[in-house]
Amino acid sequence: MKNLKYFARRYVDWVIRLGRVRFSLLGLVILAVLALSAQILLSFFITNQIDWRDVVRSIIFGLFTAPFVIYFFTLLVEQLERSRLDLSKTVSRLQNEILERIQAEQKLSIALNNLEKSNRDKGTLLATISHELRTPLNGIIGLSRILLDDQLSAQQRNYLKTINISAVSLGYIFSDIIDLDKFDTQRLELNFQPTDLNSLLNDIQNFAILMSEPKNLQFSLEITSELPDSLYLDRARLSQILWNLISNAAKFTEKGKITLQVSAPENDVYQFSVIDTGSGIAPCELDNIFKMYYQVKENANRSSGSGIGLAISKNLARLMGGDLHVKSRLGSGSTFDLTIRAKKSEPIRDNSLLQSSLHLSVLLVEDIKLNVIVAKSALEKLGHHVDVAMNGQEAIYLFERNTYDIVLLDIKLPDMSGFDIAEHFRQKYEDGIYDFLPPLVAFTANVMQTEQEYLAKGLDAVLRKPLALGELRHCLYRFFAEEMEPSSVQTAFTDKSQHQTLNTELIGLLGKTQMAQNLALFKQMMPNYLSELHQTFNAYRQNHYLAEQVADLAHKIKGAAASVGLLTVQGWAEKMQHNEAEDWRWSIELWLNKLDETWQDNVKELEDYLNI
Repeated sequence: MKNLKYFARRYVDWVIRLGRVRFSLLGLVILAVLALSAQILLSFFITNQIDWRDVVRSIIFGLFTAPFVIYFFTLLVEQLERSRLDLSKTVSRLQNEILERIQAEQKLSIALNNLEKSNRDKGTLLATISHELRTPLNGIIGLSRILLDDQLSAQQRNYLKTINISAVSLGYIFSDIIDLDKFDTQRLELNFQPTDLNSLLNDIQNFAILMSEPKNLQFSLEITSELPDSLYLDRARLSQILWNLISNAAKFTEKGKITLQVSAPENDVYQFSVIDTGSGIAPCELDNIFKMYYQVKENANRSSGSGIGLAISKNLARLMGGDLHVKSRLGSGSTFDLTIRAKKSEPIRDNSLLQSSLHLSVLLVEDIKLNVIVAKSALEKLGHHVDVAMNGQEAIYLFERNTYDIVLLDIKLPDMSGFDIAEHFRQKYEDGIYDFLPPLVAFTANVMQTEQEYLAKGLDAVLRKPLALGELRHCLYRFFAEEMEPSSVQTAFTDKSQHQTLNTELIGLLGKTQMAQNLALFKQMMPNYLSELHQTFNAYRQNHYLAEQVADLAHKIKGAAASVGLLTVQGWAEKMQHNEAEDWRWSIELWLNKLDETWQDNVKELEDYLNI
């Protein structure tokens, strides 16, 4: 077959090289010779004689017909060859285009990967900033509010008001920045919860008064229609919008007053109008003030704003099913009308006064012993029975031999992930092997950006480590509200004193006796953890592929420290576990040294707090 293709290729090349005319003449000669030879031989063998008249007739007929046949055959071969060459060029061009497209797609893929990495890095940075900023901010706000209730001189009160309002303002500005990132990546979600409307408005009024007093402005809250006691709202987001509007009103009003009017113009629709007597906004600016980074021109205060507050507020209002509009005239002040949609909710009950009357059966899946002690103690203090599984196989074994009301799943286990266990349970339930599937709750320190990501992987809710009493009660109330009853006695677990280095809420939850036992176990385990961490880190210096192992050991130390409330140790371990961070490679040795230097001091602080 290959030889046939080769000779056919050579034949076509030969035809093209000779040309139509020369090949036709040559073909005529060859055919004439072959035809005459064949006829003479056949005549001789059949009749034993040659009929020259037939030979002459054949020659005459061939002279008239053969040239045309040969010429058109040659023309056909030539056209086919040209078509083949054109097709070959087309295929070659298409191959080049495909290659260029593949290269372009590869470049695009690399660019998208770099963009995705940049977004991850930005998210990691913002998460770190959020943790580092909000903890001291909440302390400043809480302490300043407590001190404002004490007997103070006029000067002290003014100073504290300035501290309080500055901290609150910084918190809301930071919320704007975080929301800006979430809007860019379309990850912002609202957290609708039953909200005490009177309490929310009271907080807004107190804040607005603090904002107005330094400029001798009057603030008034006017409720122009009957409002329900509680609504399903995202309280933090609504407060954020109203803070933006009121702070802008105070910023751009030199004298007069600021008014917040609240009404319910129709069912499930609520309007909040912030009215000021400031300088107003020019008509040409009204269409621009809700644009991102836009600042009003010809404005003495334009340098004091970020240009994102109103844009974020409008987007939040739309997420709430409403909108944000402005009416203004130069010299006559401005009115910002915020509308939202919200459903009425049942009157809010204090979950801290609720305890279970049925005593739930809980399966706790956790591989770190200290975390087990903390979570089990908290659950048992609330009257629940707890079984513990240290890995996935043990969890499945216990689940198939007992009946549980709720399952708490650590995500990172030695043999499988919490997601794998949840998928196993759900598949068995859907196949009819399990008759009942209780709520599956993620119990983790590595919480994803949104709870929806956990829900998409088969979990029903998320609890954070270290276990907080309020979050635990809220989680149980969410799934077992109908089975819970109010208690006449409220146990105060939370120590009101503020410690930057100790988790006093956790200490109050477990009690000092239990915490002392946990601390003794931690002191026994920590040297081994540190020794293993140093060995792995030294190996990492020679082989950077071991970064993940260093991070995993830091994660264990973080979990252990969190379980005994050692916030300093937890903080350094938290930094060390994020090996995906850009500065991790250059800072890991510094963080490890800090961990070595501070962990015993942090333990000593806890011992002093526990009086041991």
